[in-house]
Amino acid sequence: MDCLDEILIYYENKETHRSRATKTWISHILVDLMGDLEEDNPKNYLKVRNCLLLLVNLFFDVEHPDHYHTQGISAHELTEKERTTFIEILKSEIINFN
Repeated sequence: MDCLDEILIYYENKETHRSRATKTWISHILVDLMGDLEEDNPKNYLKVRNCLLLLVNLFFDVEHPDHYHTQGISAHELTEKERTTFIEILKSEIINFN
């Protein structure tokens, strides 16, 4: 199972995310991810980065999800041309990730 799927499934099925079991589970995920970094594969780097981002945003109290948090505009405020460009960039990222 992919780490992103594993993280999402755990998050959806757990009633509390502050338990000792959750902390232990996160530790195991981190150890597994560090093992993936030992393999010299650029795709592993992207996978580890994305899994770490998801873990941090779901299980830790992050005041701002990223450094652009208060610097952007809503997708609803984009012009039609900007929205089209935005969608194309997202599609490209998703295709390149897989």
